[in-house]
Amino acid sequence: MEKNLYSIYDKVSGIYAPPFVELTDGTAIRACTDLLQRQDLPFNKYPKDYHLVRIAKWDENEAHASPTENKIIIEFETLTEATKKE
Repeated sequence: MEKNLYSIYDKVSGIYAPPFVELTDGTAIRACTDLLQRQDLPFNKYPKDYHLVRIAKWDENEAHASPTENKIIIEFETLTEATKKE
């Protein structure tokens, strides 16, 4: 099954976090929403500094990653604002 590889980009340091696998952009956004709830992580304290990026396709049957053009999925600041409205 083909899935996606995502990373969180830190605009201040200019680096990407280690990648993680999710099925869709929606499930990746949900995972990031969970990260924003954790007080021990910097994401909810500095949401302007981060965004979620789709970086590759992942084929779990072949254990093969295929690079794609990096695509920003959502800014953490936007995600924080949306979460507060719910």
